[in-house]
Amino acid sequence: MLNSTAHVNQLALILQVLIELNKHSINSSSLVEYISVVHQLLAKLMDVNSLCLALHNSKTNSIQFVYPADETEGETKTEIDGESDPEMEVSLTDELQSPVAWVIINKQQLVLTTGEESNYKFRGAPLTGEHWLGLPLMAHQGDCIGVLVVKSYTPNVVYTEEEQNILTLFASVVASYIEKHTKEQVLETIISTRTAALAKELLDKKKSENLQHAIFEIASLSNEKIALPDLYHCVHLIVEKLLYARNFSILIFDEETSEISFSYFADEKDEKDEKDEKKLSGKTFQLGNDFYSYVINQRKPLLLTPVIAKELVNKGELMNEQVADDFSYWLGAPMISSNVLHGIIVVQSYDVEHIYSDKDLDILSFVASHVASAIEVKINTQNRGEAQLNLAKNHRLLEQQNVQLSTALKQVKSTQKQLIQKQKMASLGGLVAGIAHEINTPLGICVTGVSHLVEEAKIFRELIESDNLSETQLFSFLDDLDEINSILINNTRRAADLIYSFKQIAVDQSSGEIRHFKVKQYLDEIVLSLKPTLRQCKHVISILCDESLTVNTNAGAIAQIVSNMVLNSIRHAFDDIEQGEMEIRVIEKKGTIVFQYKDNGKGIDEKNLAKLFDPFFTTKRGEGGSGLGTHLIFNLVTSSLQGKITARSEVGKGLAYIINFPAIINEG
Repeated sequence: MLNSTAHVNQLALILQVLIELNKHSINSSSLVEYISVVHQLLAKLMDVNSLCLALHNSKTNSIQFVYPADETEGETKTEIDGESDPEMEVSLTDELQSPVAWVIINKQQLVLTTGEESNYKFRGAPLTGEHWLGLPLMAHQGDCIGVLVVKSYTPNVVYTEEEQNILTLFASVVASYIEKHTKEQVLETIISTRTAALAKELLDKKKSENLQHAIFEIASLSNEKIALPDLYHCVHLIVEKLLYARNFSILIFDEETSEISFSYFADEKDEKDEKDEKKLSGKTFQLGNDFYSYVINQRKPLLLTPVIAKELVNKGELMNEQVADDFSYWLGAPMISSNVLHGIIVVQSYDVEHIYSDKDLDILSFVASHVASAIEVKINTQNRGEAQLNLAKNHRLLEQQNVQLSTALKQVKSTQKQLIQKQKMASLGGLVAGIAHEINTPLGICVTGVSHLVEEAKIFRELIESDNLSETQLFSFLDDLDEINSILINNTRRAADLIYSFKQIAVDQSSGEIRHFKVKQYLDEIVLSLKPTLRQCKHVISILCDESLTVNTNAGAIAQIVSNMVLNSIRHAFDDIEQGEMEIRVIEKKGTIVFQYKDNGKGIDEKNLAKLFDPFFTTKRGEGGSGLGTHLIFNLVTSSLQGKITARSEVGKGLAYIINFPAIINEG
């Protein structure tokens, strides 16, 4: 048995190792990396050259050896099938399958010496080494999620009761990490799936919005005093915003003469030779068996490829000599309005990289119907002299489209509000996760200290009962008691401070109530709540504010504004800067609070600065940026604080915000 001094030193080393392990639980990028650290730290306490981690999957009832380390062979031989494979899962049948299976099923520690495994009649390969110790990894719900195995190949290296207790403690810590690691992976998968769904939904809404805007532009053209050729050119520019339309044509059909004429023609092959383009513009031909005639006869949109065109030729619906073979995709949509066919719109591509789909055909068809309406208005205005009738008809069309656009706009605004609310809740969720993790450290130290105190009390009682208590041992026990009490007091006070800070900020962010608070003290609490994020980097925050400045305003809005500004600096301004500086300065000026925030990051250019507070604007598109951070700041300042915000920045010279808002101010 260790003497008291050595025992205290041993316990101090255990505490130091556990604290170091807790740090690695934050920084480890994978389970294997974390277990490797556990292995290294355990080696400081005892002989654990051979260590193995086996995980149990309760759904498939199988075992996977994710971390094998053997001092003799470089990889652990399992007691099931010989060589372990981290990628392989072994089905679990019963407790006699192996010592690992016995520990999982019985949820108990198992200690074996070479030859003793025969007492259990295990069916697997015989044990390697002299001593074998298996510790169950228990989840909070009482399930065994794996086994931590240590082995010794030296006969005189055995695992004492104290070492078994240490290993049991480490097994508990490892189990907690695995359980948390698994939950985080599940949560990340859910978040990733939901984010992808939201991104797709936003993309679909954006396309729908673009289409509605295009239709509105086309409808507006029918009211403008422009000639039909100019209208066709405008339609071409509008269609190019929706799909690839470098090769674009509008053909007008005369039903009385069965003639088709090129009223507008643009082709990339003819861009270098304007003469060829002029030859087709205005060209007229009779209805026949070509692509254009097929669409007019069928009065339906058509998507063609060379293969589809050949199939129509084989069916006799197209003439072979009228089928071109130099295109990749061809789209044609009839322009029909009031059951009158005015002609067709055509787009095509010569490059296989520019692919058209059925959705593109639907878009072109939808545009064609509205272009037909616009053409009809123009023709009626120019050729039939029925201006009043056409204006009334166009007005009704515009009213319908305005209703559609208003509905779409309301949907976009509703979606924006939902996304902003989700951004606020995500911020609060991040605060909860960070504070919970921060509280875990002092509480974990308290648990370890209490466990140590219980062990010391047990030893002390045994010395008293055996009349072997010496004065030195008595004072040593009292010294230990003082030291542990000091540890417990410091760490419980630290946890209490964290909980108070988190509680106040969380309540403020969720309630949005107006309350009385000291600005400097509250800013310190906000920065404390961001400590888990700041700890991962070397960035520094300084707060310049009068300690006595007290205001009566929306505290939750202040917390969200500061949190978003700091996080934006970390994610955007300092993404390639190792140690950045952020400064918060608050002053009172004529009954108004002037709040200044600045960082010394990379800054943004003048073009992006003008769009800084726009919804969905981000410089991290495709890298996880939502584009709602600064927009949320703007809304909080203008709505919740009834104030104003401006931003200044230069590339390479950081970014600064200046916020002015009214508040009931008290000093002293």
